[in-house]
Amino acid sequence: MTEQHSFSQPTRQSPAAIVFILGRVLRMLIRQVWYIIPILLFGKKGNISGFTIFFLGLALVSATMSLLNYFKLYFYIKDGELVLEKGVFRKSKITVPLERIQTVNFKQNILHQVFNVVAVDIDTAGSSAKEFSLHAISKPLAEALREEVGRSSTVRQSVVDSQGGVGSSTPVSDMGSLQSNDEAHESQHSQLSTVNSQLIFHLRPLDLVKIGASQNHFRTAGIIMAFFLGFADDLEQAMGIDLEKKLNWWLGTTDGSDLLNWLFIGIPFLLFVSFVGTLFRTVLQYFDLRFWRTERGFKIVSGLFTRQEVSAILTKIQYVEWSSSPLMRLFKMVKVRLPQASSVEMTGKLSVGLPGCYEPQLTAVRAAYFPEESEQTWTRHGIAGFNIWLRFLTIGPLPSLVLVLITKSWLGAWVHIWWAWLLLAALLAWQWQRTWYWHVSEEGLRAEWGVWQRKSVLLQWHKVQSVSTHWGFFSSPTGRSKLSFYTAAGVVHIPYISVAMAAAMQDFVLYKVETDEREWM
Repeated sequence: MTEQHSFSQPTRQSPAAIVFILGRVLRMLIRQVWYIIPILLFGKKGNISGFTIFFLGLALVSATMSLLNYFKLYFYIKDGELVLEKGVFRKSKITVPLERIQTVNFKQNILHQVFNVVAVDIDTAGSSAKEFSLHAISKPLAEALREEVGRSSTVRQSVVDSQGGVGSSTPVSDMGSLQSNDEAHESQHSQLSTVNSQLIFHLRPLDLVKIGASQNHFRTAGIIMAFFLGFADDLEQAMGIDLEKKLNWWLGTTDGSDLLNWLFIGIPFLLFVSFVGTLFRTVLQYFDLRFWRTERGFKIVSGLFTRQEVSAILTKIQYVEWSSSPLMRLFKMVKVRLPQASSVEMTGKLSVGLPGCYEPQLTAVRAAYFPEESEQTWTRHGIAGFNIWLRFLTIGPLPSLVLVLITKSWLGAWVHIWWAWLLLAALLAWQWQRTWYWHVSEEGLRAEWGVWQRKSVLLQWHKVQSVSTHWGFFSSPTGRSKLSFYTAAGVVHIPYISVAMAAAMQDFVLYKVETDEREWM
């Protein structure tokens, strides 16, 4: 049972919060002056004492501000609103109605676990960032706070249900078949609360390796290159050295043309480092991931050193999106996202979704979000062949021209081999148009598209906020129109279809939205 706590009186964070506030201030300072570190290590010895005094002064100021911030931050609940008061020299007061709070998420790094506390992120609808965060409070207090917020939402939802506005949802007990006896026993030892929850997926070590192997390693390689190029530029300015000359001397080259041979060695090495780095990051972020079905929606607990708990409230989920790369399809896995009506787009470490799961888990999520999906009559539609030309112009001529200009001095007459990409681009554009389908029923939309990266989306009409049709540069009001469905968590697009079809769909969906009494969140 969650410990009862009255939030009517102003409450401070745990004393351990001082440590986390201090660490946050120091990290901000180090990010601002990190380029001084090479000077401390390689510069003149006479400068070290001055910089040492400078850093000691910053640390002293940081410690003082952390202590003051701790004693000047209070939170409490008054008149159905969560209130946060903070500030030393400049005081501020944030007031949030409980029913407007979307999610209360927990995070525990190693220090949090040592002090037996959690960090709490509170997110609402209608603002441009997270409303506020608490650095460290006790786990029982955090659970009590989330229960208080959930109780307020439950009361509000009960009022809506009494008016006959909300459709049925899959009860927690109906998902028991997805959980084995062993997993049920393991769930009792979860670090974070799983009261009244049903475990429907546990990410095993082999699953973790599959997810890490199927990530975008080229993106990781780009991040690594950008970091080292930026670091090299700062190092040159700080120490006054020419890294390019030193690199040529170390490689035994005299001009840039000889570097081409080294690129054939360096690029595979960079991709290998990217693969290892991506796999390592995946293990850190998703280790021991557990996906729970709760009374109000879903909950995900994951992380090796930093345990994170994020929630997705079923009534606030706007649509379900799943995707798969070629490797993921080989492993028969999909990546699932559950976009919610929220103040910020929920991406990154606190994204509400699964980095990889199997068909039974995807089916369970779809059934919870759209219980009537299997009972609907779906009509399938394609997109116009005109999209082939648009796609080809986007991925064909421009990339080929850039490659020709970049490699002309290296490849000589062989540079024209890049024009062969036009043929492949035309094939990809044709395949992309051929695999784009959207399905319509009385209650929702289902779409699927993509060649290498296959994507699908499931949307209920009553979640739609607005519908728009517009024409691109290569179209006209009498030709093809792009159809867009706007929700509180993002947009679902259908590429150019006939204007008559787009207008009919716009009228139909707006009619469904206006006549449906269900709440969109």
